[in-house]
Amino acid sequence: MLVLIVMTTLPVLAKDITVKGVVKESSGETVIGASVAVKGTSIGTSTGIDGDFILNKVPENGSLVISYIGMKPQTVAVNGRTFIEIILEKDSKVLDEVVVVGYGTQKKANLTGTVNTVKTEAIIGKPATSLANALQGVTPGVTVISRPGNLGSDMGSINVRGRGNLGTSAPLYILDGVPVSEGDFQRIPPGDIESISILKDAAASSIYGSRAAYGVFLVTTKKGKEGKTSVSYGSYYGWQSATVLPDKLGSLDYANLINEANLNAGKKAVYSQEQLDIIKSGSQPDLYPNNDWYSLVYRKTAPMQEHNVTVSGGGKTRYFVSGTYYDQESLVRGRTLDRYSFRANTERDFTDFFRMGTNISFVKDDYNQDGGDFSITDLDRMTPLTVAKHSDGTWGSVTAGTESAVLAKDNPLRKIAEYGRSNYQTSRFNASLNANLRPIKGMEINGIFSYNKYDKNASSFVNTVDPIIGFIKKAPLGGTSVITNKLTNTWETSSTFMSQVYASYSKTFGAHDASIMAGTQYENYSYKSLMASRKNFPSNELNAINGGSASADDLDNSGSISERGFSSQFGRINYAYAGKYLFEANVRFDQSSQFAPGHRLGVFPSFSGAWRLSEEAFMKNIDWLSNLKLRASWGKLGNVNNVGYYDYFDMLKTGTAGIMGDNKVNGAWPSKQANKELTWETVTMTNIGVDAGFFNNTFDFQLDVFNKVTSDILLVMPQPLEGGYASKEEMSTNAGKVTNKGIEFAANYRGKIGDLQYTISGNVTKIWNEVINLNEQIFPPSDVYITSVGNAIGSFYGYKAEGLFVDQKDIDNHVKQDAQTKPGDIKYKDVNGDNVFNADDRTILGNDVPYFTYGLSLNAAYKGFDLSIQGQGVNDVQVYLSGESSQAFFNGAGAKKYHLGRWTAENPDPNAIYPRILPTANNNQNVRISSFWLYDADYFRIKSLIFGYTLPNILTQKVGINKARIYMSGSNLFTLRADKRMKDFDPEVASSRGSYPNLKVFSLGVNVTF
Repeated sequence: MLVLIVMTTLPVLAKDITVKGVVKESSGETVIGASVAVKGTSIGTSTGIDGDFILNKVPENGSLVISYIGMKPQTVAVNGRTFIEIILEKDSKVLDEVVVVGYGTQKKANLTGTVNTVKTEAIIGKPATSLANALQGVTPGVTVISRPGNLGSDMGSINVRGRGNLGTSAPLYILDGVPVSEGDFQRIPPGDIESISILKDAAASSIYGSRAAYGVFLVTTKKGKEGKTSVSYGSYYGWQSATVLPDKLGSLDYANLINEANLNAGKKAVYSQEQLDIIKSGSQPDLYPNNDWYSLVYRKTAPMQEHNVTVSGGGKTRYFVSGTYYDQESLVRGRTLDRYSFRANTERDFTDFFRMGTNISFVKDDYNQDGGDFSITDLDRMTPLTVAKHSDGTWGSVTAGTESAVLAKDNPLRKIAEYGRSNYQTSRFNASLNANLRPIKGMEINGIFSYNKYDKNASSFVNTVDPIIGFIKKAPLGGTSVITNKLTNTWETSSTFMSQVYASYSKTFGAHDASIMAGTQYENYSYKSLMASRKNFPSNELNAINGGSASADDLDNSGSISERGFSSQFGRINYAYAGKYLFEANVRFDQSSQFAPGHRLGVFPSFSGAWRLSEEAFMKNIDWLSNLKLRASWGKLGNVNNVGYYDYFDMLKTGTAGIMGDNKVNGAWPSKQANKELTWETVTMTNIGVDAGFFNNTFDFQLDVFNKVTSDILLVMPQPLEGGYASKEEMSTNAGKVTNKGIEFAANYRGKIGDLQYTISGNVTKIWNEVINLNEQIFPPSDVYITSVGNAIGSFYGYKAEGLFVDQKDIDNHVKQDAQTKPGDIKYKDVNGDNVFNADDRTILGNDVPYFTYGLSLNAAYKGFDLSIQGQGVNDVQVYLSGESSQAFFNGAGAKKYHLGRWTAENPDPNAIYPRILPTANNNQNVRISSFWLYDADYFRIKSLIFGYTLPNILTQKVGINKARIYMSGSNLFTLRADKRMKDFDPEVASSRGSYPNLKVFSLGVNVTF
């Protein structure tokens, strides 16, 4: 964002004046949307009407120091004038922007590693449920998957430069210099953030060593600035709705289709013509209803809101204090999430060379669920002919004229109303004390001491529930009651104490610039949990655990405790010659208690260099070239997140080990086969990059090519059965190897047409992922996935579908699949060509990891109006939808409108979108895991759209407001989908049988600064 700063350089005189001014570029074009300040205190924004601004109480004989990013600074004397026209000349040297890196900052021009920055403007105002979701599509090489989920579980997941191993590939999150959890990161209010730096290659990340293998997010929160106290208030109120819901058939179509399915299976039709007539007329809703269960369970809209207040300012002591309240309701009635966030950042200059500060934040989540749990499978299984509630007020017990205990038991509405309640409260406290000492010129010593605390208290009560009385027979339906109630309380707590001390020294001598940094870090982490439950409470209304039965059979409890420690030393050397030739070396030594003595040390070095060609004499006469830099780096990073705290340690489990006679017998057995040779998973990364800017940096791009090799990946090795180890007790071994080769490209264009200013940005990332080594082990398929050498992580494995059989001749001319195969069934390919169809014909079908991602954004401003549009997309990715989500009548469920496109004898289309309709029991031929059930999940989605208007200063200042802006915004408003078959699934859903819907949000908001 281009910012104009106006400051007085002389003391305020007795006579103050009001100055009206206009800001223009040297070309004569008006500069609009600029922030104006006196004494560093913002007092307004140029309105865009001839670039006018008004400054009150300006010294009559003072001087104004004017600077504008991308322009040459200048000083203008007031000399008693009441109108000043300021002409700014462009300055092509815009690369002096300071970027936050590990344990310090660097000028953007001097970076040798791959670092992307995200400013607050790119994420603030979005009605996103988490910080990760707000970052979707903003940066190349950063994949954010906004997986649908109900309240508190819709945070989104982040992956940097592809999945590198077979377990956790999570980035490291650093908040104001302190490592924090993903949960802490996700809950940072965007209004508290100054900037985010994303370190992606080894040169940028290796300073964080053992936990930086999958990228580092450095979040810097806002600090107070010297000057007058500033108070800001921001708020929005939004309406959430489902992006898309399953489009189920109504009762008549459902009945006709299930009749067809049974006839195809050689059975009798389920519904007679008389019943079909009743269903069509809708005359007997207590026996033959026509229910849309999704509209019964989910509200059309659910509210969400956020309110944020900040206070900042100060002199030698500067402060930034913020409070944020966030409230979100679920589409399911009775479920709410309230979040309270508080932050206080303070900083004081005790002397010219010593500064201390504190960063304190507290976040509390309060989730309440007034009702019992139901599963998405419960909802998907409901048929339109199942009664939700009868006209006499009793819960539905009838499906298509017959009492059905199974569907009555699974009624989601009844479960919500009667099956219980639950809640949880979490608190996250992060506090740090930091100090900066500058004993001599060029030297800085920094210290940070931090303490993080996480607590969670959860409670869940399962009610006793009376059986449903059948509507027809007026007798209790077996299986529809809950006989025993139960209360479960759980507690979790974790804490981290960390100390960091590091010092740096920089020196310039002639054309040489050099700096060195070294430091040490210690971390201690502990975790405790406790669970207690009791059954048989005399009342469903009790909330105290001691209200339940004290019988041994009604009691349950468990608990755990774990600790780990880290000790680290790190250092960095930077050297630059004539601002053209840049070199950097980093190294970190990490020791972790998660490994056996003798294996605890990990060494993570990196080397990088850059050549700024645009600074060479032979490039100086190229007017259209503003910047050109070549970068190269190599380094090693580590990953310890997949290693258990005690995997190297011989430990025993205790508990019930067997039964002798009628009695349980306690005993002990190995909890996990120990491996004292365990070591770090290691990522070795090579990166080559180009940074370029043209035409005074109105157009710039960044291009990176990288090779990322993850070795020593933890694999659970099969053990002899004689050892007696269960699957989770087998030994972990450093054995696997995976590569991610990729290319990233990001570009920006900044333009201006009259009073219209705009920026167009785009980014694209393509990654080629491959499993290289599994220690000669063959891992069997897991559900629809397989992990195998030569293929990508996340690969689907099954049979290759070649359309549908047209007729019996088509079946006879194909390899025999099944004795029951009929026309309209799925035709599977004989992959190995042996003319026998069996499990050996299974093959790799596709992948559900988005290895090709892209983003596009537009930001524009015109006379106080502003517009921001940000889109994100993925390509070459599939999703496997099984069970109720894709197959008609699966497990007794309903059917979708999608199923009407089935193969029929009257329309024997070999490319029909669905095979011949069959009941579940007769559908084994078609429900095999195959490419037929893969759906194209490529999409481009408008992730956010924000349209705002900033009121003119001439109006707001009359009521004491420095700036006032109103806006409307939306998220997930529009989606272009590649899928041509099933139209009622969200392309961001995970491969599954069903999920809570993804949400689109429309909101109205306001930002006011006093």
